[in-house]
Parts: sequence; C-alpha cells; structure tokens
Amino acid sequence: MPELENQKILRIADKTKSSDTIPEFITEDVVEVRRARMVYYKWISRLMALLATISLIFSAAATMVLLNLVPKIIYDAQIFVQFSDSGSYVKRELIEPNMESREKIMVNLIKQYVELRNTYIRDAEEMKKRWMWGGLVSYLSTYNVYQEFAQIYPRMQEELDKKEASRSVEILSVKRTGGEKSRVWQVEFKTYDFTYGRKGTYIQDKELGPTIEERFWTVNIECRAVPSRRTAYRRLLNPLGFVVFRYFQSEIEG
Repeated sequence: MPELENQKILRIADKTKSSDTIPEFITEDVVEVRRARMVYYKWISRLMALLATISLIFSAAATMVLLNLVPKIIYDAQIFVQFSDSGSYVKRELIEPNMESREKIMVNLIKQYVELRNTYIRDAEEMKKRWMWGGLVSYLSTYNVYQEFAQIYPRMQEELDKKEASRSVEILSVKRTGGEKSRVWQVEFKTYDFTYGRKGTYIQDKELGPTIEERFWTVNIECRAVPSRRTAYRRLLNPLGFVVFRYFQSEIEG
C-alpha cells in the first residue's frame, strides 16, 4: 500500500446504511493494522511454501533411499559358509552377487547339479519333481540344456527300473578349466548302482544285500550367475542365480 502522508482515505459507505450518513475517513491506526496484517499473511504464506518445498525434498530423498534398499530387502537372506571340512570354521554372509564366498558356493552348486542329474531313487513322484519340466533340473538349466537332458533321462530311468536299481553319486573332483575367469568346469564323479534285480548279472539274494556296480564319469559344464534367476522365493535354493549353459557327460572306461 502506498504511503499516505498528508492524505486521507475515504471509507466506502456500507450499502445497508442510509445515504444520509456522514462519510468517514480511515485513520492512520487502521492503515497500520491492515499493513501489519498483510505483512503477517505474506510471511505465513512464504513459510508454508518453504515447508512444502522441504516436504517434497524429504519425500524425494526418502523415495530414493527406499528404491536403493529394495534389492537388499528382497535378497537380504544370510547363508552360513563352511570354510573347513571339519566344520569348525563357519562364516555368515549376506547373499549378494559379489559375495566373498562366491567361488565356494559356485563349486557347491555345480556338485549339487551333477548329483541332481545322476541320482536316482525308486520314488516316481520325487523323480518327477527333479527331472521333469518345471523341476529342479529345468530350473537350473537353460532351455536347450534341459531339452538335451529330456532326451537322455527316460533311457536312464528305463535302464535302472529294469534292473530294479537305485543310483547314488560321489563327487571326486571339481576344477575350473581355462583360467581363473573361465566359466567352464570339469567334474569327475562316481556312481553306485544298488541292485536287487532278478535277471542277468544282477541276481542277488535280498537277504545278502544288494549288488553294487561302480561306474566313473567326467563332465564338462559351462555355468554362470544370471541375476534374473535370483528370486525372493528361491534365494536360498539358488542364491547366485546359478544356470547351466552347456553340459557334456561321458563315462570313463575302467
């Protein structure tokens, strides 16, 4: 409001009042009160704008923090890694793509995969969960690798069922081939076929125990960690996103 020195402001007459009422002038006190009120409301509005801005900044910062924490919330499970055969030294680690024990866990997953493909028990439902599409073998393999396995396992299953046999696996060695950064591993293992069969060379009196046939095998396996395979549902089953991209197995003739 402009300065009003040596000036008078006429108050607008109220329409409800009679026209005969004498006009009144606004005094300096009234002007000062109104000016102070305008200044007060102006600073209140500035304060509200400042608080709104701070609130928006805080909300944006909190959102960024939450977005950064989401992966850790999903994959925050911990795993106990055994560093010695005796089990006396165990380390607890968060399951992360670049965890310190990554190499040791990869070796363990390779062993489990080879055992999963070669172990056979006389339980049809359990073998379906392991070997058929949607089972563990398909989950840990690419589509092409599983399709190759799908052509093999029916023959192996038929052979073992014919002998009334079950098969267990003993891993002999696991080593990387082609340098430290190579994704190709070589696995040597032995299988034990426990047979109570009644035909051929597998005839054995059940009272004397099963016939055990030992066979030696070697595997070349190419595998790596795929982030999309790490899910909250199966993070303890496959903490690194382990996937097999190539698998070749052959028997070692004794």
